Amino acid sequence: MQWQAVRASAQWAAYGDALGFISELTDIDGVRRRIGHETVSTTVPWKRRVGGRFGRDMPLPAGAYSDDTQLRLATSRAIRGNGEFDVDAFAKVELVAWQAYALGAGRGTKAAATGLMRVDAKWSQNIFATKAARYTDIGGNGAAMRIQPHVWSARDLTDWDRITRDVVRNAVSTHGHPRGILGAVLHALLLAHALETNSIPGPDHWRTTIDWLEHVPDIIDKDDELAYLWLPSWAQAAGGDFRAAAVTVAAECRAGLEAFDPASPLAPDSYSHLVERLGGFHSETRGSGTITTLLAAMLAFGRQDSPEEGIRLAANTLGSDTDTIATMAGALLGAVTGTPAPGVVQDDQYIDRESRRLWEISQGGEAATFAYPDLLLWSPPKAALDLVGRTDAGPALAGLGLLKAGAPAHSSQATYVWGTLPFGQSVLVRAREELRPFNASLLPPERRQRARRAEDVVREQPALFDTAEPRSGASSAPRSRVEGALADEHPRPAPPLDELVQDLARRGYPPEEVGRVLLNLAKSGRYGVERAAVFAGLLARTYQE
Repeated sequence: MQWQAVRASAQWAAYGDALGFISELTDIDGVRRRIGHETVSTTVPWKRRVGGRFGRDMPLPAGAYSDDTQLRLATSRAIRGNGEFDVDAFAKVELVAWQAYALGAGRGTKAAATGLMRVDAKWSQNIFATKAARYTDIGGNGAAMRIQPHVWSARDLTDWDRITRDVVRNAVSTHGHPRGILGAVLHALLLAHALETNSIPGPDHWRTTIDWLEHVPDIIDKDDELAYLWLPSWAQAAGGDFRAAAVTVAAECRAGLEAFDPASPLAPDSYSHLVERLGGFHSETRGSGTITTLLAAMLAFGRQDSPEEGIRLAANTLGSDTDTIATMAGALLGAVTGTPAPGVVQDDQYIDRESRRLWEISQGGEAATFAYPDLLLWSPPKAALDLVGRTDAGPALAGLGLLKAGAPAHSSQATYVWGTLPFGQSVLVRAREELRPFNASLLPPERRQRARRAEDVVREQPALFDTAEPRSGASSAPRSRVEGALADEHPRPAPPLDELVQDLARRGYPPEEVGRVLLNLAKSGRYGVERAAVFAGLLARTYQE
């Protein structure tokens, strides 16, 4: 995988989002009001009403992007320098903070993010039912649109197990319907194919990848937290079996392929007909995770010889999910073109730096890790309006750092202001007119980045990346897996829970060691209590056998 391919994939994805954002959920008259003419051809400055009916019209710069790219960057930051996805930080910090600056956000993802504001909320058990949404009904494309960083950072693009696991862990923090989860997996694996082969996946590969969806339950079964925390909670809330649901969704996707004729040119009329046949114009199915993924794949394949025209086609097919189809098709097309995006993209330099960091991870090299607040002390404000607060150094966004803010604009409900975060991302935040003071635990530690080339550094802004490796503990290997988990000072990363259980079983379940393992697991960090609970369940099942 080449750096140019990852960079172009990220830039084209952001460009497709920005272009389609202009025409999202409006008609020709709406497009004319936003940009002065009826056709979207490139990114330009425009205005959009933010904050709903009681919000206000706000100017957006050329290349301004929506929640698609916002949450893609949030996913990227949550991937550590060693390639591990910090799903706790993503769910508890990124998704919560995102509520203060979300643009064009979907109802389901917003409801999920609100649920994660609870101090006791867990990514694996964010099961909720509100007037706005029910977790197990959220099957939209809000997960599929953001998961590309898991592919851009993959050290082995053929390791579908690993990519699938990380994508599912990401997706289930907000989406509980199998279409939302499996649509994200499908898009990720199609993107992996594009980067691995430098070619846009076509119908034959679509079928192979759709077949893989039926194996996703096996990946879930291999992951302790998914298998023993998320899946039982999901099954109880959904009243169904995920394995059977995966088979059903895969069958739906296969049926959707029948609408596509690879021999027919994908002109505006034929693309519009394709969107209609798949349900892409209907409010009930327009944002489906699987339908959007299929349409993006078909568009990328059908217009691979004219990628810029393909993105424009998505953006100008009014009534469809213009920005998300364009951003997902853009990720695929960019991976193969390897060229810069054809128009202005907001924060393009920051997007470049993040895509470079992810590519360095994919190559097995050392990369920076974003420094989040200590989640053991994390207690976000109870109201989304208070996610922007006051510190001695100025305004700040909870979890992400100080905010270099511009001139505020007021509405009857809130104050809106464009600002820049320390790492270079622009955000239009929604806050109170009078900011409330922040507790220090809401801010990330200000740490230095590792030395980098001068052109990659954001000058005159505090660095928020930490390159320090976790302490690995004593150099001598423990005599058993259990003994390794019992080390009191600077423990090594805990071994897989099933290995701990097998080791205890071989030695007759010594009660004192069982108790000490439980205690040490519970004290082991961000998800220690959950690991201890999973361990206890595995132990009980093995003991009964």
